[in-house]
Amino acid sequence: MSRGFLSSLAGLAITIYAWFAHSVWPAWPSIFVFDTFDHGGFAELTHTGQAIVTILLITLNVFVWAAILRSLIWMADRVTSRRTGSP
Repeated sequence: MSRGFLSSLAGLAITIYAWFAHSVWPAWPSIFVFDTFDHGGFAELTHTGQAIVTILLITLNVFVWAAILRSLIWMADRVTSRRTGSP
């Protein structure tokens, strides 16, 4: 499996964990965006509008965690890889 796919799965796992966790840290990307842009308008949306916003927030959360984990994998690979140049 590719590193990007594994990062996406891990991002999805962290997002699902955010639904059941007793702490807020797994959902910080979505909470930050929601608190920044929502000024009481979410409650006034239709049910369909609320569902769309919720799906977009879930997607954002998965993407941010996948990007963070992919960056960590990339950095770990760069640190641990051997240089193949001539001495």
